[in-house]
Amino acid sequence: MRLPIWATALALGACASSGNSWSASSWDGLVPQTIGTGGYDFLAAPMTGQGFKLKFTLKTGGDFGVASAGPPPDADLEAAAIAAAPEGCTFVSLERTPDGGAEATYDCA
Repeated sequence: MRLPIWATALALGACASSGNSWSASSWDGLVPQTIGTGGYDFLAAPMTGQGFKLKFTLKTGGDFGVASAGPPPDADLEAAAIAAAPEGCTFVSLERTPDGGAEATYDCA
């Protein structure tokens, strides 16, 4: 039985990443992701040059009205930050930003 090329690449990638050791360049290369929690969708993106931090921004679109919903509760932001923790990292803290988002810090030792 032959495996498709993508399956082989996926398996090799999983082996190579099993001992995740994060560096500034590998962290900056994280792909932004959407995290949904508590009725809110957040875009979680790495903060280049800021250490192991992700910036959480409230995603809007369609007929979703942020003004009517109000700012997301801290518990929803924290749940999103915990869910977004990359493999090998643990959530440390969350700080609100003036734009209504938040910055999450992680320990990736």
